[in-house]
Amino acid sequence: MRRGIRLIVTIVFAFLTFPVPAGEILIKNATIHTLSGAGTLENADILISNGTISALGTDIDASSAGKVIDASGKQITPGLINAYTYLGVREISAVEGTDDVSTGDDQFSAAFTVFSAVNPSSTLLPHNLIHGLTHAIVAPESRHHVFAGQGIVLQLGMPSSILNKSAAMFARLGGSSSEPGGGSRASSYLKTQQALADTREYEANRHAVMSGNWRDLSLDVHDLEALIPVIDGSLPLVVTVHRASDINALLELKMQFGLKLVIAGASEAWRVADKLAREDVAVIIDPMANLPIDFDQLAARLDAAAILDAAGVTVLFTGVDFQHTHSAFLVRQAAGNAVAYGMDKTAALKAMTLNPATVFGFADKAGSLEPGKQANLVLWDGDPLEIMTLAEQVIANGKVIPMVSRSTRLRDRYLDLDNEREIFYRK
Repeated sequence: MRRGIRLIVTIVFAFLTFPVPAGEILIKNATIHTLSGAGTLENADILISNGTISALGTDIDASSAGKVIDASGKQITPGLINAYTYLGVREISAVEGTDDVSTGDDQFSAAFTVFSAVNPSSTLLPHNLIHGLTHAIVAPESRHHVFAGQGIVLQLGMPSSILNKSAAMFARLGGSSSEPGGGSRASSYLKTQQALADTREYEANRHAVMSGNWRDLSLDVHDLEALIPVIDGSLPLVVTVHRASDINALLELKMQFGLKLVIAGASEAWRVADKLAREDVAVIIDPMANLPIDFDQLAARLDAAAILDAAGVTVLFTGVDFQHTHSAFLVRQAAGNAVAYGMDKTAALKAMTLNPATVFGFADKAGSLEPGKQANLVLWDGDPLEIMTLAEQVIANGKVIPMVSRSTRLRDRYLDLDNEREIFYRK
């Protein structure tokens, strides 16, 4: 009898936790941060029809809505985006079989890509999703090369999916690149410059190179092919670097090759904020990284994001430091700290929504709330930048997401020990 009841409960639970199309939902009386030209709407409504935002504003006709949610006193934002994570390719960093972020193989550098290693069943995805994170940039790392390889755009959902398997090229310069550079950041810079020059030469003389009628180039053909979109300016080059002098060197490299450059890490980027704005270089920063971890980050400060934004730099957020994968949703806490240290609130919201969607080429699907766009949004029970605020409902990829993860199941399982379910641990 108990087995039959357990089977029924399992079936019902599976049904309740399966994502369903949004259908027609009207969310009323909310503060809506559209992060579009419409700005922030007070006491406004949003109508979702078959997974798409069909209307925003007040006095929306609700006669066709199958579900109406009164969101008085609550707020809505686009789904959050963390601009630098290892989601889907790192489960436990100390367990080799669950960590596919980097390769020790010397054969490939720029050609390496993490997309084929993404685990859509990772427990970290629903854990982050129910806290409001609907998208993430997933980056590779390199042990032996300046170029780490190609990162992806990950759409979190049930199931999660890859929106772009080659969203950016990632590299590392500065003090942390001295080992692959032979012990000097200067050598790493020269290797990068040579690789880009050889790619330009290869693109112009591909047939001769492939037929063996050309000099030896510094990279394998696969790596050269992967770098062609970088020198053509169609693929962003994301370089992790901190020291202001290294950023200046990268700006010269950008001008030499016409790169679509993005600076990540960027502890001292505030010192060259005007140059970055003038050269239209976006910056990925953790607003809470204020400690001088090494000599490249001596000038780190908590108001760096505010300084960059005030100078006109496009700012993207990651955070919080080592938690940017297992708890990538804490990018919201990072944004709140940026506002506490002087950044405009709307700018901080854009730094974890519209800005990464724009820089990495999927703003047609995410980043802002506009009629005709896919529904990727979060209903919050308060101010989204307050640490105690919770996500009440997430709609991702046009589907209503059950607010359930492995963490909530474990919480519920052991919350009440005086029950008849099988408990595998008792104190």
